[in-house]
Amino acid sequence: FTDSAGVTHPIAPRNDFDINRGRFVFSGYAFDPNMSFYTNIDYNTVARNPVLLLLSWISYRFGDALTLSMGLGKVPGTWEWQVSSRFTLGTERTMATTFFRPSISAGIWAQGALRDDLFYQAMISDGFNTFSLRAAQLDPNLAYSGLLWWEPWGSFGIGFSDLEAHDTASIRLGCGLTYAANDADPIGEPGPEQTVIRLTDGTRLVEPGALAPDVTVNEFDLSLFAMHLGWKYRGCSLSTEYFLRWLTSLTGTGALPVDSIFDHGFFVQGGVFAVPERLELYARGSHVTGDFGSGSEISGGLNWYAGGKRGARFTADVAQIEDSPTSQDRTGLVAGASGTLFRVQ
Repeated sequence: FTDSAGVTHPIAPRNDFDINRGRFVFSGYAFDPNMSFYTNIDYNTVARNPVLLLLSWISYRFGDALTLSMGLGKVPGTWEWQVSSRFTLGTERTMATTFFRPSISAGIWAQGALRDDLFYQAMISDGFNTFSLRAAQLDPNLAYSGLLWWEPWGSFGIGFSDLEAHDTASIRLGCGLTYAANDADPIGEPGPEQTVIRLTDGTRLVEPGALAPDVTVNEFDLSLFAMHLGWKYRGCSLSTEYFLRWLTSLTGTGALPVDSIFDHGFFVQGGVFAVPERLELYARGSHVTGDFGSGSEISGGLNWYAGGKRGARFTADVAQIEDSPTSQDRTGLVAGASGTLFRVQ
């Protein structure tokens, strides 16, 4: 794969067994039922650190309208990102979500119900993705992110599958907004926070020469807006999310041909239970596009729920990937790669 900066990245063939997500979770409350804690330890064979603290926070519930948390958590941003990886429709989140979503950061956040059918989550954090970074590696800018959604026809439930088999239709309509400014480090180099942002052909934005020969982007502002819609009824489900991302105030070590970049994309997915509360068949697709190219995925598979329990699920899917704009060890996606993924979980 040769990116827009002219850098060639080898894509090696793979033939291996891996643990993508191992989890060891401690949760409960201390001193007062309203004061809860959550700690999620990850173990895997695909990331740099085989064992690490993934998420950890302390929360206090003041009432239905407000639970206040502080610690290491997900920057809200998008719907599919906020849904636990245990409750996605397939083995992994979609390619479009993986490209656009924020990640994990330390911060403080609030969540609750503004009304019986209107919910929110808002977070102020160290950055768009500061997972595993130390204080000395962070720029002084904070990130601001929120998610707001409406469930006018009753509770939508957990995740995307209609395992509960709603007797009456339920919908969820929402949006998310995230803003994060990114500064250069003290000597003018891109900061560690910036390395996760990619152009739509898979090139890292801060790769030397990504936008102009011999020029490295070292400062930019990121704005992400996402809209989502979900529907469930009698074992059938349909969900979609549309993403719009602006990279603005671009600054580099030299002159750049543009001062802003706009990218957008979406996913659509649907499922139906062939055997009620047991066997679900699903299909989905996602697409990412922008000035530097496009990438897409189409996949389908099945979910088998042991004993009809959402937490005991076997999943198998096949995904056809074309020109992946993103890369993540856990999902099997490789920037610039095309091909077929067979995944079971």
